[in-house]
Amino acid sequence: MTLNPWRLRLLDVFDRVGTVRGVAAELRLSPSTVSQQLAVLESETGAQVFERAGRSLRLTPTGRMLVERARDLRDHMDSIEAELRDATTGVAGHLRVAGFASSIEPILIPAIHELQAQHPRLLIEIQEIEPRASTTALHQGLCDIVITVDEEDGSLLAPGIAVVPLATDPMQVVVPQTHRVASWDEVRLAELAPDRWALDLPGTYLGELVPRHCRAEGFEPVVAGRFSSYAVVLAHVAAGFSVAVLPELAAPLRPGLVRRPVVGLADRRIVAAVRRAGTARPVVAAVLEALRHVSGSRAADHGRTELSAHRIR
Repeated sequence: MTLNPWRLRLLDVFDRVGTVRGVAAELRLSPSTVSQQLAVLESETGAQVFERAGRSLRLTPTGRMLVERARDLRDHMDSIEAELRDATTGVAGHLRVAGFASSIEPILIPAIHELQAQHPRLLIEIQEIEPRASTTALHQGLCDIVITVDEEDGSLLAPGIAVVPLATDPMQVVVPQTHRVASWDEVRLAELAPDRWALDLPGTYLGELVPRHCRAEGFEPVVAGRFSSYAVVLAHVAAGFSVAVLPELAAPLRPGLVRRPVVGLADRRIVAAVRRAGTARPVVAAVLEALRHVSGSRAADHGRTELSAHRIR
């Protein structure tokens, strides 16, 4: 029995997306090609990998076992290829690092500045990605490292993914400078029940988190606008049209706005995630170290700023 690594990749994607059409769409193949190759894979194994469920296919227990082994094999092969490249180039070459919008300016860009000074032959391509898409992007090979948010929903516990803690990001109420709670030390969401709200888009991390916590406080937020750009959210609030809750990274101080801590909302946990097989690569280790260093320096600076502000009050 000889197993084809490419067909094992098809099986891995099938397990993740659940349909032949989904595999075809992700890998830009025709559904008939995918079906044919999966049938060949089953023939190669000499075992029943799939079973019919109505008009759909699903994996048998043997198929699921093969998926797990195929992932281990894929990661091992990718690691060998990467280590061979690194052996000749060192910390150099092309690496794709993705992050959610508000992590790029304060964390990712300073880290790249550090890396370029230390490793001038390293080219880092930055991609913006929504946290909920980050693990899938890693599995698909669309990026090598992602900066994401640990929503504590188990999504970062995926097989083959290593997680490196970077920072915490406090949640803040953002209101116009003339708002009634602007002088308070901290704010409960229920105090903002009469206000109109600016929210992130439906289905996004913040677009779901904020309304969920408002409902837990006993009210449905009246939505004045939904925006994918935090800069637009801040402009909307500064104009007096709304209030918002944003992580501190997403809400830099600007004229006309006041930030106050939110009672009852836990800090965001910002992490870097990478396929476990890549953690031994010198280039990946260098990027992770730079991300940790920038995040740690930023946290220290924030602590000094908060202490100074407390003394002023």
